[in-house]
Amino acid sequence: MQGSEAPESMAVNQAQAQTRPKFESLKAHEMSDGRVQCRKVSVPAHRFTPLKKAWMEIYTPVYEQMKIDIRMNLKKVELKTRSDTPDISNLQKCADFVHALCSGSIYLMPLPF
Repeated sequence: MQGSEAPESMAVNQAQAQTRPKFESLKAHEMSDGRVQCRKVSVPAHRFTPLKKAWMEIYTPVYEQMKIDIRMNLKKVELKTRSDTPDISNLQKCADFVHALCSGSIYLMPLPF
């Protein structure tokens, strides 16, 4: 009896799979209900000059590749999401990257040319 029930249940499962709606994945700004998310990274006084020297090497990949707005104030670096940010985790990745640079954990080497 169980052998005759198995094909029927498979047919029902296939019919349910065909009728299920297919949704597109949500974008980052849709996940947060259109709100802009921000992170602020404080910069110690002794790390401000190296940060200014390496600013374009930091700014370009963060803004163009990760699609995160970034700006430097007198004592902190501010990061916030844009409407075209592909992944919401990019904000935290960039904040961690800037924090590592400001703490001196990693250094950006100047290009040889």
